[in-house]
Amino acid sequence: MPAYTMPGLMTGQNTNDIVKKLVELERRPIKRWETENEYAKMQIQIWGEVKNLTTNLQTKTRALVSFTAPFATKSVSSSVEGVITGEASRAAKSGNCSLEIIEMASKHQLSGVEIDTDIRLPEGSFTVYSGKSKETVTFPGGGLSELSSAIKNMAGSLVETSIIKIDKDSSIITLTSVKTGKKNELQFSDPNGILKLAGLVGENKAATEDTKQLLSLDGTKAKVWDLSKFKKSELETEKIVQTEEGIFLKPDTAYTIPIAVTEIKERSYLEVEVVGEGPAVMEMGMSFEKEGSVRNKFLPINKTELKYIFQAGDIASDKNLTGIIVSNSATTPIQIKSVTLVTPQAPGTAEPVKVLQEAKDLKIKIDGVEITRETNDGIADVLEGISFNVHKVTEEPVTLKIHVDHAKGSALIKEWVDAYNDLMKFSKEVTSVEKNGKISDKKESDDSKAADISRDFWDNKSKSGLLAGENSILRLIASLKTTANSYYPATKENGFRVLTDIGISTGAVGSNWEKIQDGLLQIDQEKLIAVLSENPDGVRDLFASDPNNDAKMEEGVGIRLLEILKPYNQYASGIVTSKVKLLEESVAGNNKKIKEHESHLISFEAKLKQRFLYMEQGVGKNKSVGNYLQNNMFRGNGGE
Repeated sequence: MPAYTMPGLMTGQNTNDIVKKLVELERRPIKRWETENEYAKMQIQIWGEVKNLTTNLQTKTRALVSFTAPFATKSVSSSVEGVITGEASRAAKSGNCSLEIIEMASKHQLSGVEIDTDIRLPEGSFTVYSGKSKETVTFPGGGLSELSSAIKNMAGSLVETSIIKIDKDSSIITLTSVKTGKKNELQFSDPNGILKLAGLVGENKAATEDTKQLLSLDGTKAKVWDLSKFKKSELETEKIVQTEEGIFLKPDTAYTIPIAVTEIKERSYLEVEVVGEGPAVMEMGMSFEKEGSVRNKFLPINKTELKYIFQAGDIASDKNLTGIIVSNSATTPIQIKSVTLVTPQAPGTAEPVKVLQEAKDLKIKIDGVEITRETNDGIADVLEGISFNVHKVTEEPVTLKIHVDHAKGSALIKEWVDAYNDLMKFSKEVTSVEKNGKISDKKESDDSKAADISRDFWDNKSKSGLLAGENSILRLIASLKTTANSYYPATKENGFRVLTDIGISTGAVGSNWEKIQDGLLQIDQEKLIAVLSENPDGVRDLFASDPNNDAKMEEGVGIRLLEILKPYNQYASGIVTSKVKLLEESVAGNNKKIKEHESHLISFEAKLKQRFLYMEQGVGKNKSVGNYLQNNMFRGNGGE
């Protein structure tokens, strides 16, 4: 558009400048909406951080109140470093005992003799046994490498293999059991002579028959077993009857019968023969000596044809059998004809040529009692609540120490305190108020179109938190302080009622009052470690307890804190989610207004330019007419 000037008030002003100024005045609502959006987006970020901090505190609190919280975790160590490592549960009793490692459990290691490296072995099959497991290897034929690969692929769960090259012409193949322990020693059946040609075993022998030992049961020495379940056993009319045909058991009776001490070999089983049909399932058991005391094992067994099989070797291998437990839970009498201890022969029919290391059990002494186990690791059935690993033989007895491990509980509480303080500090910062500041959003002109958030507002907002006066955050701060300073019922003797009892407070005696009022928690580490070592269950109950004994945690610092935090973090209708949703809706509404107003400004600017064009054209015409009249009037006067 060409630049024209207007008379009067507009004389000397460029039309484009005037239009630009008018459009800028009309644009002021957009600036207000953009400022509101900027403010809302900052609030959304703040609410997002509130959610992160409350969720973090929620997570740390749940860790404290869970049943697996490690307040009472105990550790296992030895007076000589490196002998033993392990962990102890809450059930373990603190204290010391004497420990002696006599012999470590070892793997079974075998070696073949030197053979031609280029030997070709025939196809066929052989079987590898270790413990209760066996694997049959089908070999397609080939050299030592092919044999080694076949063993790895088909029997790798039982045995490891390697080939050692002695010189350019000869090699040796070695085998090592995967598991330690005497029971897991390697045995072989080699009907096709493959392992013999490989130099690993000798001649394959024919399998031998099982050993059977008929046990003598004297019913006159029988004693009642489990009277609470088999109620008629004590009645004189229902007692066990023994004849030449065997033992008669009447319904709802059970007895334990002593026998001559007999060793239970590996894979041994008790074979019980009855007369007649007999029940489909019969309960029986045995008594055996283990670690200086008599143990009992009683369980249901299924019938196979007319016999019942009880796997004694699986339960008490290499232990002494001292008694047989028989019972009748059926409605009709049972006649037991015989009980036989059957010991199968070793499955291996081909003896190894060379043993590099025998398979051995772990042998240890605890307080003078000798104990054997198959493995050196994860021994969890010797001391109650304790699992340990053995690492080396001791030259003399060492002390096994079981004591409370306060490190885990202390770390867990420190993480909780840090999460609590992070939330408290952030909440106070975003709700802080500058006492001398004056927050106002009024300008000299409060016209609805021209109104804007003043610089004074933002100046004061920089001194105050963006959520100053937000009731939900102020309530959160107050609730956190109340929870941390409340008393709680002690459900156990010598329990703790307040956080200060375990070394957690808002400040030591004599601390600055303003800092105490801030509500931030501090830890007296020495005191916390002391109470965790002496009374870990009391610490845990302070955070979560069950005063009603209804198996539901209802009291404690952690339980109350979770109740306070729950409404803030609920997914659908939580306080934070609702606040963010409202702010996002406000931003979306302002964006819509901005878009609509920008469209209006384009039309508004076009109209202004058109109007000023008409005005300038009119002014131009009037100026031309005025000049014409002035010239004609001048000529007329001159003529007179």
